[in-house]
Amino acid sequence: MNTASLLDQLAPLREPNAIGWWPLAPGWWLGLIIVSLLIGLLSRALVKRWQRNHYRRLALRQIKVLQTLDKPTLEQVNKLLKATALRTWPKREVAALHGAEWLQMLSDSAPKVNGRWMQSLEKVYRTPGDPASEELLLGAARWIRHHSPRHNEKAI
Repeated sequence: MNTASLLDQLAPLREPNAIGWWPLAPGWWLGLIIVSLLIGLLSRALVKRWQRNHYRRLALRQIKVLQTLDKPTLEQVNKLLKATALRTWPKREVAALHGAEWLQMLSDSAPKVNGRWMQSLEKVYRTPGDPASEELLLGAARWIRHHSPRHNEKAI
């Protein structure tokens, strides 16, 4: 028997159809569900954080407005800091604070913020109409950005 003639009689080999990517295997569905849930949870946390810090953004905008004024007063800066604190802590704990207690609360709530700017804020009780220094405005902005209610729970 001639092997060449037998080979000629064979039909050409057929390749199998390519395996499609759809429908997805159960493991891929599970992975997509988990990733979607994680993205949803992360988005929700970021939106809550954005909403929680809305008062900070408003206060920082007000600091910029004060910086554009010719001579913002110590009283204006102190009122802004008090209003910001009242949005963070309960009124009964913060509204009555003044003098050394108020400055101590500011210091305790933002321990990483340098406290030199508070020395000029201390003058607000003697001469509230004095102009606020640039150092005071920058310190107040730093306090607004970095204060934390958790650091102050023991102090009040």
